[in-house]
Amino acid sequence: MAVTLKTVAERAGVTPTVVSRVLHNKALSIRVSEATAERVRQAAKDLNYRVNAAARGLRERQTMSIGILHGVGFGRPRFDYGSRYFAQLMDGIVEGAFNHGYSVTLCPKLLGDDPTDALADGRFDGLVWYSTSPSEENHQLLEKTSLPLVLIHSTGEDFGGRFPTVICDNYQGIGLALDHLQSLGHRRIGFAIVSEDSFGEGKIRHDAFVAQMLSRDLPVSERDIVDVNWDGAGFGRYLDDGIRHTAFLAVSDGAAGRMIETAQSRGLNIPHDLSIVGFDSTAYCNEFRPSITSVAQPLFKIGETAIDLLVKTIQQETVPDKHLVIPCGFDLRESTTSPP
Repeated sequence: MAVTLKTVAERAGVTPTVVSRVLHNKALSIRVSEATAERVRQAAKDLNYRVNAAARGLRERQTMSIGILHGVGFGRPRFDYGSRYFAQLMDGIVEGAFNHGYSVTLCPKLLGDDPTDALADGRFDGLVWYSTSPSEENHQLLEKTSLPLVLIHSTGEDFGGRFPTVICDNYQGIGLALDHLQSLGHRRIGFAIVSEDSFGEGKIRHDAFVAQMLSRDLPVSERDIVDVNWDGAGFGRYLDDGIRHTAFLAVSDGAAGRMIETAQSRGLNIPHDLSIVGFDSTAYCNEFRPSITSVAQPLFKIGETAIDLLVKTIQQETVPDKHLVIPCGFDLRESTTSPP
């Protein structure tokens, strides 16, 4: 038979309320002497008493579980493939959740006839939404949720500031990349986008690039924005037309990697013919030859901070600033050098 709180109370010769006070820090109005508390702890140890998490969750209306949602219409994110973005972000999410005693569930899909059912069917105490897709379907889904929710890769302006948000400082990160390229002597700098990607921060980084170039009196126009495409075809066309830049800043590490592969397939030497900077700076950058110089998005910190915000929201604590912007770093590797 399972050992219950009542069983421990009988062994220790006290009431269940006293056991609850000693073992679970409940019934705080009850005063218990140290001798009695020690007797309760010893009884629990002798009986091998373990907390029934499911029963406690029912009593306290908490599951101690957090759902991690990616959005409607996406395949399973990969931990050990591509840019490693997801693995690094999840590392921070898991760290934050475990620090607060929560488990984490990565949802394979949103269940129920109405997808919003999964957001309020009792499985989770709160949710982290990390999808960068701005699709209308996802927006409608989030608007309807009643659970505590934190958005990653969103700004305070999204959803009228209703949900706490965590995002990297894209403007500052772009500035770090341009500082580096300018220090090497580059002035003709392009920005690489991937139009097939619904990545919401792509526009933020594009706008930051334009604003930073203008503030530095560097030439910038729409001709300096190149759509590289995920298969590299767009960048291939750019190269075939003749290189008009000495350096590129890519919207992501994945885009930077594809640019390097495309350039090398045409016999170009990176970085001596063209310098390339990525954005994220995950382990993916070390796989290339040359390795990719990149803006270091603090993905671990973003994930961990999102959980901290969510737990405070779940516990209805006051959050002075619920829209957090975390500074980026910069990792110098081999894909950049002085212009030819």
